[in-house]
Amino acid sequence: MAHNQSADAQRLYDGRSATYDDSWHVRFARHMVEIASLQPGQKVLDLACGTGLVTFPAVDAVGSSGTVIGVDISSGMLAQAEKKLESQPSVRNVAFYQHSITDLDTLEVLKQRKGTFDLITCASALVLLPEPREAIKEWTSYLKPGGKLITDVTHVQSQLTGITYERVGRKLGVNIPWYRLNFETPEDFRDALAYAGLKDVVVKPIAQLAIEGTNDLKDYLAAGARSRLEKEYSIEDADKIFEATADGVAEGGLGKAEIREQAKKLFKEVWAKIADADGRVRGIDCVYVGVGTKP
Repeated sequence: MAHNQSADAQRLYDGRSATYDDSWHVRFARHMVEIASLQPGQKVLDLACGTGLVTFPAVDAVGSSGTVIGVDISSGMLAQAEKKLESQPSVRNVAFYQHSITDLDTLEVLKQRKGTFDLITCASALVLLPEPREAIKEWTSYLKPGGKLITDVTHVQSQLTGITYERVGRKLGVNIPWYRLNFETPEDFRDALAYAGLKDVVVKPIAQLAIEGTNDLKDYLAAGARSRLEKEYSIEDADKIFEATADGVAEGGLGKAEIREQAKKLFKEVWAKIADADGRVRGIDCVYVGVGTKP
C-alpha cells in the first residue's frame, strides 16, 4: 500500500508551493535551525527542503565558510526556493536539487559526500515516507562522525482529520499519502532514530500554532510540553468534516461515488473512537522534534 511516494509528494506540494510560506511552517523551520545549534563553516544537507524555509536560515548560521545543499522532489517548491536565491546574489554557498529524499545514493552531487555532513535536516516531511526507518538509516550514512540529524513527526492527536483519513484508508486498502501511524508515540520516533544507529537521541515536544506576543523557541517548547489544545470538536462534527474534505487532493479518492458512503461510515466510526467520555474530540497542538548524533 506504499504507492508512489515521490509522485504523491509532487502532487501534494506543487499545488501548495505559491502559498506554502503563508503558514506556521516559517517559524517552525527557524526553530528547527535554532535547535540544531549550527556553527560557522559547517556542512548541511536539508532534505525535503521545499521553499527553503530551513535552508536559508541554515545558510545564515553556517556563514560564507559553510555550505548547504537542499533536496526536494517538488519542482513547484524548488522554484520558490530558487526565486529566493535569485534575490540574494551574494549567497553562493547553497544549491538546490530535485530528487527523491529516499534515494540519495543516485543523486550525483552526493556520491562523493557520504560521511561529510555536520547536520542533516528534514522538516515537516518524515511522515510522508512509507518506510521512515530505512530513510533515516540511509540519511545517517551521509553524516560525519559526531554529525547530527534533526527531523520531526506530528503528535498522533494533532491534525485529527488527516490521521482519521489515514486510518480509514488503511481499512479500505486506499492509499493516503502520509504515514503518521508509523509514529503513534514518541517512543516510536525514538526507536526509528536509534534504528538508524544514532546515539544520544533527544525528542522534544514543540507547538505549531502561533502564540500571541512571542516567537521565542523556549515558549513554543514549553507550549508543546503542556500539550496545548489545538482545536475541539464533537462526535457529530464527523459528518460535516467528511463532506467538506473527502474530495481533496490528499484524501486518496475516498470521496469518489463508488466508495464514498463506505468511507464516510468508517470515518464517523474512527472519529467516535477518539472522543473522550464527554463526547469531545480534542486535537493537540504538538510536533515532536528529534535529534540524534552519529557515533
